[in-house]
Amino acid sequence: MALRLRAARPDGQVMVIFAMGLVMLLTFASLAFDIGRFYSERRFLQNAADAGALAMANALIRGDTQSEADAQARDVLARNFLGSPNGSIPVDPPVTPEYETGHAGDPDYLVNGILVSGSEIRVAVQSDVGYTFARAIGFNTNTIIARARVRTIGDMLPIAVRHFINAPGPAAGASAPCPVDPSSFHDLVATEDTSCLGTSTDGSLRTDPLPGAAYNASNPDNDPSTHGPIISLVGQGAQPGNNASFRGFVILDIRNFASGSSNLFYNGANASMNGNQIKNLEASWVAPGYPGPDFPPVTVPPDPNDQVGILDGNSSGIVIDEILLRYVPGDEILCAVYSGTTMTIPDFAYSVGNTQTIATTQNRNNAVSMTLSKNASFAGVVATSAFKDWGDPANPYGTTLSPITLSPDPATPNTTVKWATFSTTGAPVGIYTVWIEGNSSSPYLTNHYYPVAINIGGVTRDFSSSSGGMVIPVPNTGMTGSGTMSFSTAGGSNTFKGTISLSVEGGPQDDGVLPAGIGAISVSPSTLDLSSSGSQSTTVTINGGSLSPGEYPLTVRATGTNLAGQVVTRQIPFIFDIATGATTNEYVDIQGFAVFRITSANSNSIDGYAISGVYADMNDPQLRRGQTARLVPWD
Repeated sequence: MALRLRAARPDGQVMVIFAMGLVMLLTFASLAFDIGRFYSERRFLQNAADAGALAMANALIRGDTQSEADAQARDVLARNFLGSPNGSIPVDPPVTPEYETGHAGDPDYLVNGILVSGSEIRVAVQSDVGYTFARAIGFNTNTIIARARVRTIGDMLPIAVRHFINAPGPAAGASAPCPVDPSSFHDLVATEDTSCLGTSTDGSLRTDPLPGAAYNASNPDNDPSTHGPIISLVGQGAQPGNNASFRGFVILDIRNFASGSSNLFYNGANASMNGNQIKNLEASWVAPGYPGPDFPPVTVPPDPNDQVGILDGNSSGIVIDEILLRYVPGDEILCAVYSGTTMTIPDFAYSVGNTQTIATTQNRNNAVSMTLSKNASFAGVVATSAFKDWGDPANPYGTTLSPITLSPDPATPNTTVKWATFSTTGAPVGIYTVWIEGNSSSPYLTNHYYPVAINIGGVTRDFSSSSGGMVIPVPNTGMTGSGTMSFSTAGGSNTFKGTISLSVEGGPQDDGVLPAGIGAISVSPSTLDLSSSGSQSTTVTINGGSLSPGEYPLTVRATGTNLAGQVVTRQIPFIFDIATGATTNEYVDIQGFAVFRITSANSNSIDGYAISGVYADMNDPQLRRGQTARLVPWD
């Protein structure tokens, strides 16, 4: 019988291949399962690291010490660690930071710990997660690392606060603790008790403010040895020293005023925007915070990109309204700081004390100084002169008050100009107005006028106005506009205790003669009773008549006799503005940045005091109380 051969069956081979494939499939499945767990743990750890870094940054912003902030960060991490999706609880980061091998001390290579460096907070956390099925093929645990980096960034409002009033100083007879006197020199970003000492260029006797005691609603001025004097930050009362209409509201998005064509625009701002559009844009940054770009650190001479456009005082209401929606007294805010003098391209400006004192017979030659500054494009010289109030026949200037001469004259800014002659011989007691005029014929004819009240014989019962530089605008010729002026007197033995009369005259450039063609003018009320301390207001209403479009400098005369029978006369300059458009030629030089605590807020002004010195960089750690915390990439 023939034998038949059969081929070997493949069943055994298939089983082997199937078994091997199954092992590989299970291996990959177990690895995929574990990798999914690791990604889940990684997301969990990243959320915890972010929360911990933000908690520490916000604690530092609130004013906690670094050790207190570190404890809060660790508390947040510990609470977040309880929610691990894998059931494991990560270990708190070590007190001594750990770095990758070979990179000790390099923040970029932090792998476990909490690190604070300047304005940066870094948090790195670890978690050891065990493998599940992959243990069968030799895998035990995997170390998962998550890292978070937070920066404290200047949360600046569109506000520039005056650094000095009545610069350059020194204040006559100044000594600590300083009484707050708006007619004397003060550094508004020094402690209140030392604010009157020294000059604008010599602050060696002054002390930088600190947060000090917490805000006290019933007594905001409760720590004058630590915080700055209470001042108007923006709005009524925040007038600059050169009587411009600016009241603190700046255009963060228009910078660089080195020349008339050098403006830089940001965040949609442009040269064709009208006044309403630009003020709406700038006020809109109060709630979300200014998006940047940041200002470069301040340098000397100024970086043109640290020059910002300004808005007139009538525009301040919109930014005050936005601040009222977000902040309350006791809150702390970051603001730019400027000298207290506004600039125009190309231009010069004097910083002149609004009141100077002298006895009835005294020689104060060279005792009064004025700061003469300029912008980058001004290349001329300034001639300076003085003249008396044109409408006060009792003014002793030129007789018992010798004519004031200035030195050097002419002067090249930036410099100091002194009253070379300033003397009296039997002059009558009272307060009288003398005008200082600065004149330059290059690069074009420019005149600036500054009223100075001369207090002869130590008059104490006085009054003042914070409305110098007010602008009354009308959109078209022939229209009527109005503005409010406020007058105040101090308390106690300094109360005026008398009535003052108010009237409108032409500007100093015309010796008080009103411009031909101006329409009806009224002041209501035309008298104010200042028998008790506080502030009172009057409304100035003007019709443009047949005046052409333009700016018309005018003056309010305020005069009265106090309780002691002494005559006090002050002149307050303002501008009647007919049909002019928004311009970008006015600006302030930012000198630095400081943190202020709000003490009161209403529809007219936001008041507060400094709780830090002035720092060149808005992101400086010393300004943390005015900063916000933001997560940024690790590298």
